[in-house]
Amino acid sequence: MREIMARTFQIPLKEHPEILLNKAARMARENAVHFVADQVEGHFAGKGLEGTYRFEEDVLVVSVARKPPFVTWGMVEKMLKQFFA
Repeated sequence: MREIMARTFQIPLKEHPEILLNKAARMARENAVHFVADQVEGHFAGKGLEGTYRFEEDVLVVSVARKPPFVTWGMVEKMLKQFFA
């Protein structure tokens, strides 16, 4: 039986959402990650990671619905900050 896992991360915005989305879209293409985005919300899936995001004022809220079992939540948070930074 597979455990359902989910966790939400809040990442403070350091740049305008459009700039972050352009960077994230480029990284997604380079890493074969499915990434559908706009300046309000979106979703991503790839390399065993699935989730959604939404912008809330000066914070990006990322909800991860699935991750590989061998990847820690700390590693996920680090990857998200790199992806959305």
